[in-house]
Amino acid sequence: MTTITRTRSTNLDRPRRLRLRHLWLIPGLGLALIANVQAGTLHVGLVPLLVFGIVPHLTVLAGIRQPHARGQLAPRAVPLFNTMHRPVLPLAALGLAAAGVLPPFWLVGALAWLSHIVVDRAFGDGLRTTDGFLRRSSARTGTSNA
Repeated sequence: MTTITRTRSTNLDRPRRLRLRHLWLIPGLGLALIANVQAGTLHVGLVPLLVFGIVPHLTVLAGIRQPHARGQLAPRAVPLFNTMHRPVLPLAALGLAAAGVLPPFWLVGALAWLSHIVVDRAFGDGLRTTDGFLRRSSARTGTSNA
């Protein structure tokens, strides 16, 4: 009996390369660790970690039932997605919570939110163009945005 084996080229054959953007994992995971420690110290539990770690990606639900290509975020969801993936809002919440204006829940939540944003950058996910595709910046990819 003769057996025929097929050879199939897959992505597993190519070696994976670390890129400069992968270094963002270090501060991203560091922020997550700090948020976790603060959640325990301030007795706020896991709720802010989970809520602020997940909610930024729930913005894609704003594009449900809107046509889009694979890898494209529905254009209707882009403004909300980009707003939730900019560090300005979590930094403002962090500053207000550190100053005592907001409760500790927001301090832990802001740290988790920042961690989410930084880890997204490390994995190559980030802000989107107005048509919903990933925005490429020279800092992350070494190419121009033109």
